[in-house]
Amino acid sequence: MFLTEGLSFKGIRPLQMLSLGNPLAGFALPQRIPDHLRVVPPDPWGGDAQKGRDIIAGVFRFAGQTIEKNALSWEPENARPEWLSELHGFEWLRDLRSAGGDRARRMAREMVANWLSRYQKPHVIAWRPDITGVRIANWISFHGFFCGSAGDDFRHEYFSGLLRQAKHLQKALPGGLNGIPLMRALKGLAYSGLCLDEGEARLEQAFKGILIQIKEQLLADGGHISRNPQSTFEFLQILVDLRTALTAAKVEMPAEVQHAIDRIAPAVKFFRHGDGALAHFNGAQEGLAGICDSTLMHSGARGKAMKSLPHCGYEKITLGRAALIMDVGQPLMSRYADRAHAGLLSFEYSFGKDRVFVNCGTSEIAGKWREILRSTAAHSTVTADHRNSCQFDADGLLQSRPDIRHKRQEDDDVAMLEASHNGYMPRNGLIHRRCVRLHDNGDVLLGEDQLLGKSGTEFHARFHLHPNIQASLIADGQEVLLRARSGMGWRFKPQGGALSLEESVYAGEGETPRRTQQIVLGGQTEGGPTTVTWELRREKI
Repeated sequence: MFLTEGLSFKGIRPLQMLSLGNPLAGFALPQRIPDHLRVVPPDPWGGDAQKGRDIIAGVFRFAGQTIEKNALSWEPENARPEWLSELHGFEWLRDLRSAGGDRARRMAREMVANWLSRYQKPHVIAWRPDITGVRIANWISFHGFFCGSAGDDFRHEYFSGLLRQAKHLQKALPGGLNGIPLMRALKGLAYSGLCLDEGEARLEQAFKGILIQIKEQLLADGGHISRNPQSTFEFLQILVDLRTALTAAKVEMPAEVQHAIDRIAPAVKFFRHGDGALAHFNGAQEGLAGICDSTLMHSGARGKAMKSLPHCGYEKITLGRAALIMDVGQPLMSRYADRAHAGLLSFEYSFGKDRVFVNCGTSEIAGKWREILRSTAAHSTVTADHRNSCQFDADGLLQSRPDIRHKRQEDDDVAMLEASHNGYMPRNGLIHRRCVRLHDNGDVLLGEDQLLGKSGTEFHARFHLHPNIQASLIADGQEVLLRARSGMGWRFKPQGGALSLEESVYAGEGETPRRTQQIVLGGQTEGGPTTVTWELRREKI
């Protein structure tokens, strides 16, 4: 499969599921405990120094929830699952490293030692395969930060615990996981195989799984099968980390991994706005522009941003400094659709570094907000009869696949996208058609929304605004003036439909959305084609 220096690969045993209730599961250790790492994969990603200082002060801010030291245990009663995942995954070691100093180093070592003393045996939360994989990778990557100067007793417990977790992960995978969580687990298993003695079987098992997941999760255009831009980015980051680790260990990388990196990087670039962060579609938040920059740089991929992701189901048009991304894909109906949104024909529009029209995003915490933000009304598109354009079943999965068609046309002066879907046909007898055009070197965005079919249905065309955009009604309430914090301005002028300016929310990061505004064009279908047109023109000051 791939060549190594000093490593020989044997056949892979069939994967077995490990019951977390097995009291003997934590004791399947070899006689010899390693006393060093064969290699320490570098971790090039920057942390948050302030978060590191907060942790030193006993304040743990994970997944939108804050728990202070006087209430802290490894399983606080009020902790959300996402908070527990971050705590037990030890990604925050990066923040402590960024804070720097002996206090940060001692804090990291004390937390690792405390975890080892409490979790000698597999545990339903702490030893969940994806969390275990993340923890193994972090303990190995930050070995030099918290373990390099440690005493013999700590080092013995560290290596013993690391090997115990690696062997557990080897038996537990795939552990009911799919998608990005499975890739996180496989990354941890690969790190353990590379960096601990006698890890050949784990390394081969890990990369056999990784190559399978590349085929299963990665679409031909480089997008992730979930249609989630954030998942596309994280898949790339995991592969870049794996390549870095293989290079540090002087192990030849499977060609499939490099080919995958070369495919994904242009797709990640496709989903970026001018501010460097990601677009909001199908369960994605912005992410950090700086981390995205670093990941793309370390990927080494030279491919330019894609203009179209036909397999993933997105189109992007650009002209001058303007960029518009539209969702024109079939709704996903599979195990990867647990975060999919009902955002047919929704779009995001940015000019330079200013995001103007956006989708509302998502919450990183499972619950009320995440479900609300999956609705069609939380997207910059058209709703009919206050319904979703595709329906969710009782388990929160999409259960309908409307027919979606689209085409694009570009020349030096105009960039155009035209698309339609019949998601409202079963209940309302309507087809939604949308056409958007960029003109005048991107200074003008023209749009047309049309509903074809039965009369008497209430509709709303929504244009959610980024929180950095201030909006006010002008021209006797017939137009909207938009102003960005950068000083850039636009005039929104509609025709057809009643214009209003309403409250909205924006969930670009974290748990709780921020307040913002939305432009709404409302009306009723009249039978045949019912059309609203709109123009967004940049105000030149």
